[in-house]
Amino acid sequence: MKNRALVALTLSFWLLIAAGSMSAHHSNAVFDHEHMTILTGTVVRHDFINPHDQIHLNVEDDKGNLTEWIVTGGPPAEMRRIGWHSKMFKPGEQLTVSGLAYRDGRPIMIRMKIVRANGEEVSTAGTAGAGFYAEFMEKDGKDPSRIRVVGKKKP
Repeated sequence: MKNRALVALTLSFWLLIAAGSMSAHHSNAVFDHEHMTILTGTVVRHDFINPHDQIHLNVEDDKGNLTEWIVTGGPPAEMRRIGWHSKMFKPGEQLTVSGLAYRDGRPIMIRMKIVRANGEEVSTAGTAGAGFYAEFMEKDGKDPSRIRVVGKKKP
């Protein structure tokens, strides 16, 4: 009887630990929800890997300095359902990405909208980013003080 109680207690302990770390993984508290950042840059690479795909962009500021931004999104399984694949973005391709940047100033953001240089919008339908974008634009999209633009489009 003591062994069963000990096993049950041990199992319960590890389940509580696992549940706590799983919920901590998806906090969006690191992102600035008060401002949308719009980046225009050149694809360095696209990592289509778990737990979230990442697009690395070289973004040039007004002084000509390059900063590599990491634009993160959903897990590959979710992105495949809406037609994404590992060869989706080619190195050298120009993208304009709207999203929420890290509040601490690091060049990392969660994407909400992606537009190719030819004007084609890349689908993010059904992802959390698409929902964030629609909500932000409805609530704050007409207020220029809430939008930060980084990088310049290449002719």
